[in-house]
Amino acid sequence: MQCFYIFKDKLKSKSQQPKSAPELKNQSKSDNKSTGSIASPRSILEMYKEKEHSLRVFSFSELRNATTDFNRLLKLGEGGFGSVYKGTIMPPNGQGDPFEVAIKKLNQQGFQGHKQWLAEVQFLGVVEHSNLVKLLGYCSVDGERGIQRLLVYEYMPNKTLEDHLFNRALPILPWKTRLQIILGAARGLAYLHEGLEVQVIYRDFKSSNVLLDKNFKPKLSDFGLAREGPTGDRTHVSTAVVGTYGYAAPEYVETGHLTIKSDIWSFGVVLYEILTGRR
Repeated sequence: MQCFYIFKDKLKSKSQQPKSAPELKNQSKSDNKSTGSIASPRSILEMYKEKEHSLRVFSFSELRNATTDFNRLLKLGEGGFGSVYKGTIMPPNGQGDPFEVAIKKLNQQGFQGHKQWLAEVQFLGVVEHSNLVKLLGYCSVDGERGIQRLLVYEYMPNKTLEDHLFNRALPILPWKTRLQIILGAARGLAYLHEGLEVQVIYRDFKSSNVLLDKNFKPKLSDFGLAREGPTGDRTHVSTAVVGTYGYAAPEYVETGHLTIKSDIWSFGVVLYEILTGRR
């Protein structure tokens, strides 16, 4: 299924130096405004600023070497905003054994891909939960050869839930494993909705975004479309309609009004897929 976007933005000019920390904007400022002056909890941006130095900053050459110059044989997947490769990197101190990672390389053209990159760094730099994929670090370089934006995640060897539900070349998931995946994905989603100072609306819950580790433990991935939820006496966030056909809640598609209920609808669609093996 394809993501859809109903808005346009222009790419802003950028510096020519590698960035040690992304310049992130508080997305909640453009949300549906309230006339009240109720004090709100800290935003994702404010929480990120406390934790940004915990993310590793990679050079482009490090990640190019990690993927053997982005060898197509190491490509794990491809989407509208870039490709994901399997790579091998050394620990931060250079000591110890190399380990496997997943490296997402964004397309060099398009402001929307850059915007999603910023959102992923922002949200995954804050969240901490065993059912959310871990972001290890990033690379951000603006140079003569263009813009380079990459993300480095923990490697998930059992691919995606979508692969195991719809790829006939893979073994059928037993019911015990399916239940484990349902419960784990629900815990990850509940953490986003209730486990932080501010609600986080995932906005792209689908089977291809549920990654599976070596024990088939599910972890939600791809936070490029995530948004902060409403605060104070607001009932929803008004935003451009984005998402994936078949998973996006109909009331959100019709009105642009976003709440955590939109994620619950998407969860129901994935639950149907797990129980029936059908789209």
